[in-house]
Amino acid sequence: MLFRKLFATVFICSLFIPSAFSSSPSLGNILPRGAKRGTEVELNFHGDRLDDAEEIIFYSSGFTVNGLETVSSKHLKAKITINPEAELGEHLLRIRTKSGLSGVKSVWVGQFETVPEKEPNSEFTTPQTIPFNSTIEGILENEDVDYYVIEAKKGQRVSAEVEGIRLGNAFYDPYIAILNMERFELAASDDTALLLQDSTTSIVAPTDGKYVIQIRESSYTGNGNCRYRLHIGSFPRPIAVYPAGGSAGKDLEVKLIGDSTGESKQTVKLSDSPDPKFKIYSNSEGLLSPSANVIRVSSFPNVLETEPNNNRGQATASDAPLPLALNGIIENPGDEDWFKFNVTKGQRFIFRAHAKSIGSPLDPILDIYGPDKKHISGNDDADNKQDSKIDFTAALDGEFAIRIRDHLKKGGTNYVYRIETESITPSLGLTIPYFGRADYQSRQMIYVARGNRFVTRINAGRSNFGGDLIFEASGLPEGIKLMSNGMHASINSGLIGFEASPEAPVAGTLTDLIAKHAEPEKNISGNFSQPLDFVLGPPNNTVYYKSTARKLAVAVVEEIPFSVDIVPPVVPLVRNGTLDLKVTATRKEGFDAPITVRMLWHPPGIGSQPTLQIPKGKNEVIYTINANGSAAIRTWHIAVMGESDAGKGQILASSNLTPVTVTEPYLGMKIEMAAVEQGQDGFVICKLTHATPFEGKATIKLLGLPAKVTASEIEIDKEMTEISFPIKTAADSPKGQHKNLFCHLNIPQSETLIPHNVGHGGVLRIDAPPKKPAPKPVKKEAPKVVAKVKPKAKPLSRLEKLRLEAKNK
Repeated sequence: MLFRKLFATVFICSLFIPSAFSSSPSLGNILPRGAKRGTEVELNFHGDRLDDAEEIIFYSSGFTVNGLETVSSKHLKAKITINPEAELGEHLLRIRTKSGLSGVKSVWVGQFETVPEKEPNSEFTTPQTIPFNSTIEGILENEDVDYYVIEAKKGQRVSAEVEGIRLGNAFYDPYIAILNMERFELAASDDTALLLQDSTTSIVAPTDGKYVIQIRESSYTGNGNCRYRLHIGSFPRPIAVYPAGGSAGKDLEVKLIGDSTGESKQTVKLSDSPDPKFKIYSNSEGLLSPSANVIRVSSFPNVLETEPNNNRGQATASDAPLPLALNGIIENPGDEDWFKFNVTKGQRFIFRAHAKSIGSPLDPILDIYGPDKKHISGNDDADNKQDSKIDFTAALDGEFAIRIRDHLKKGGTNYVYRIETESITPSLGLTIPYFGRADYQSRQMIYVARGNRFVTRINAGRSNFGGDLIFEASGLPEGIKLMSNGMHASINSGLIGFEASPEAPVAGTLTDLIAKHAEPEKNISGNFSQPLDFVLGPPNNTVYYKSTARKLAVAVVEEIPFSVDIVPPVVPLVRNGTLDLKVTATRKEGFDAPITVRMLWHPPGIGSQPTLQIPKGKNEVIYTINANGSAAIRTWHIAVMGESDAGKGQILASSNLTPVTVTEPYLGMKIEMAAVEQGQDGFVICKLTHATPFEGKATIKLLGLPAKVTASEIEIDKEMTEISFPIKTAADSPKGQHKNLFCHLNIPQSETLIPHNVGHGGVLRIDAPPKKPAPKPVKKEAPKVVAKVKPKAKPLSRLEKLRLEAKNK
């Protein structure tokens, strides 16, 4: 009988709450790191909490997931078909589980079959033989050197390119070299301007025969995370493209520079809208460069330099008005290029040199000269980057000139640049701030439990405009809606939220999150993007390789055992006051774990503790917020995030967006300067100014008093204009001026209190008691005069007497 009761109790509890609620998955690495397009590949995902995986979400097209296999909670397999037309290079993805979304990771698509590294291959005499036109996946351990051998014909291009640091696994610096069988180094590469720490090199085979490709970490300090994909084949590998951009929607003939077989030309169709990262893949006999060269697509026309243009007198001119794009190459050491342009007084443009941003080794310096040939402005690095920028406003009509050169006066055929003269136009972008220092992954996605909410802070990067913003989200999963009160013109950070209905299907999508100017006729909008700082290194977490995800991942996940709410306050938060917010938790039966409550955002001038905790088994906590004297007067919307653990990691639920109105204090106060002696009683007089009438009695305390000084709480009403606090001091109360007096005031309204802090800066002077008069001095009697006794003369000696007699004669 007892067993039946126990069984029934356990069974009933299991109906209310599972043994553990899952948390969002974590994704550590993906193996292999890439595959050939047009093939099916089995990818292994390693991380944690992967056992309820439902979907691989790719940020780009060309991938079909044919099946998922859960090996364990830490290992997931997926068979994926890569479309033959999939773009070469990096592709971003996330894993969606029933309980959340993983961080963003990448896989790489190539054009060759993948060959795994096989040890031993660490000696030149025993290299691993591979087919020509292959991609090798390997690891560089500490002091490791890997060798591969291929066969090539005389005159055949032999190229090598490595994806190392760009895989995002570790901070390291790969080095590659092509050697002949006599171990003579024919070409080598460490860093490249095009591929950052990754390397590429190419030769034309001088003879038929075998060639060895060496790869190592440049300082021999590899480890198990130093993975690489090494492409070896006859593919073209230009290292620069000229011109470095063109006009949107047009065909552009470009010169491909730096390939071992010489320069070539290619015509490309540019995108119909501006694109700062338009990709060009060089094509030679059906083979493409493994990674793209990048050029810029702009809305204004090109001007190509005309040599010689090495001084102002030879400056390249254009008949077209600004804005323009000025293109050229600093081909030789010491070279400098000049362009001239006409503007009218008051015209303003941003001159921005693009070099490093497009994979050029040039470190540009810009200088602008006026019609009188005098220097107006110059710039080396701008916006924490090596490329240059000048904000230029013409002071008069006339012909101006601009000069560009390398910072160290270097030059070369690949020192390509593009100077864009941009008009001052509005721009807008959205990001979610990092949850922690150098943490580019946590809470950069939205996963909403069914019947719950998820609120996130959002930053708006405005430039060259002002005004309120509104938010839109297109392509949300079924059953989710966006919660937003817009963003006021005075702030660049705020909150948006997402709410899922209880019936919302468990699913996820990549969403276009857009902010728009609240006035539609302004036609200003901007999209969300997530910076991905894939590789950080010394010093101070410098970003060595980064990518960008341009959509917001949003998912509906299975319900969790709690929700949180802020009870909307019925009174305002006054400047220099506080407001107690009641945060409540609604728990499912059987769930009693502590819930950490985190304030997600503070409006201007408002502060609070970062987190509080609803204790185990409790259902509410008071979260006090405060406003300083300059807090913005308006209604803001705030929210908290509830964080807990139901057995398998952190689970999250947000409160509603709750309005909090900031107002001026209902009452102003001036504390008159007061003085009192130590050990005596006294008064502190306060003048009151009523701004907002109130009913009933308010209580007021005098605070900021020095030690051993006390004052009683008193009551006031709306009619009183002056109050007097009786104060008591001790004999040893600290003397001197005490300048931190203020009053804490509680005004009743709507069956609650409105706390105020008023009268800041009051002064109380405590004086020492007056000194007692000094006692009269006792008159001393004059000392008695005693007659001096004349000392007897000393008798003269016989010799002295004879001398005296002789003197008197």
